[in-house]
Amino acid sequence: MRRVIIAIILTVLILIWGSDFYLVGEPLSFDWKVFVIILTLAGLACYKLVDYLAQFKIIEHNSRIDIVFVAFVIAFMFVPISKINHDKISQQENRTLAEYVPLVKDGKINFNYGRDFEAWFNDHFNQRKLFIDVNSKINLFLNRKLKSETAMSGKDGWMFTTRWSSVDMFQNKNLFSNEDLRKIKDNLERISVWARKKRMKFYLFLVPDKERIYPEFYPDGFEKENPISKIEQVYAFLKARSFVPVVYPGEALMKAKDKHILFYKTGTHWDHRGAYVGYLELFNRIKKDFPQLKVMKEKDFNIVPKVSADVDIASALGIDAYKVLPKSELTYDEFEVKKPTVQSTYAMVNKDKRIETYDFVSSNPSNQLSAVFYTDSQFLRMNWYAAESFKKMLHIYTGYGRDYDLPYMQETIVNYKPDIFVLETGERFLGRLLNLDLPEE
Repeated sequence: MRRVIIAIILTVLILIWGSDFYLVGEPLSFDWKVFVIILTLAGLACYKLVDYLAQFKIIEHNSRIDIVFVAFVIAFMFVPISKINHDKISQQENRTLAEYVPLVKDGKINFNYGRDFEAWFNDHFNQRKLFIDVNSKINLFLNRKLKSETAMSGKDGWMFTTRWSSVDMFQNKNLFSNEDLRKIKDNLERISVWARKKRMKFYLFLVPDKERIYPEFYPDGFEKENPISKIEQVYAFLKARSFVPVVYPGEALMKAKDKHILFYKTGTHWDHRGAYVGYLELFNRIKKDFPQLKVMKEKDFNIVPKVSADVDIASALGIDAYKVLPKSELTYDEFEVKKPTVQSTYAMVNKDKRIETYDFVSSNPSNQLSAVFYTDSQFLRMNWYAAESFKKMLHIYTGYGRDYDLPYMQETIVNYKPDIFVLETGERFLGRLLNLDLPEE
């Protein structure tokens, strides 16, 4: 009888610990089917466990220390289910986590429930981050060769993303067809014509991926399938056949990398040094059309080494870089404007579309131009000093690989009355140039 009572008490404790499995969603809803499954399995398991421990003592004549050890090991197995993490996005891995899919939904049985539940549990079990950290530290200590669903380690401490078809992009696979290139050209020229009607000068700014500039640190086994890349395709095609000004700092970055590290070894983005190379290429091109444009020189900055690395790829590999890696691998030059004249205002314009804005206004009376930059996250490494060239500058930022929504932002752009309109995209997101929704006439 005592065994039954103890088994019931343990079952109740498991039901309490496992409440996250049958109380799901926002607001919380009770999944009685999962509750019955847990109740049945927990009841049977607890009774069997109590009976086993009793037999372990009586029949096997084991000591209490042995019993405590066995009980501790069994209890440790329950740690992952003791608390469920309800986060929707993993900052550590920079990805969306699997959602819970019930056994019965809309009156229909989910025959993939086992697989769906496994995917959800693998993404949400208790202390998952800790287990990933420990595993990564062990692997990092043993051979520094790591790989996850979204990232992999390269040579000499360099790390690379595998998201957004980045590996195919590195290998120059799936090149644009002539039809694709013509469509990109047509999209951009229609935007340029629209911009001209609104008294704006339009520019395209292309930013290469890290592995394009540092292929020597990419893991072995990924051979190039074509001699030209997609970003080089777009640049060459537009330079030869379009009136749209296009800036691609690939060559300048290749020259500059002999003097400085231009991309974060642990992240996807260029660092302040790399961004400044891109800035010079872009702004010197714009200056040909607007001679009054001020271009920031190195002497205008305090350049200070700081522990400031972008670590999104390290996080995707399960590495807490600021705890595991030496400070020397996380230290990069940061550009601080010596005499800043701008103030900025941030706004989340549309959370679903992931559209944010930074509105910069300069107090420098010599700045007479205004500009709008519609970009991804690469421009975040230069926006505060790029704004020093304008009386006002609106930075429209869309992250996480989303396509740009020009019709949605059209009114904002036109009302800002910019002289200059720049569209920037990173290499891995070149497909958004095909998918551009054009502003309405």
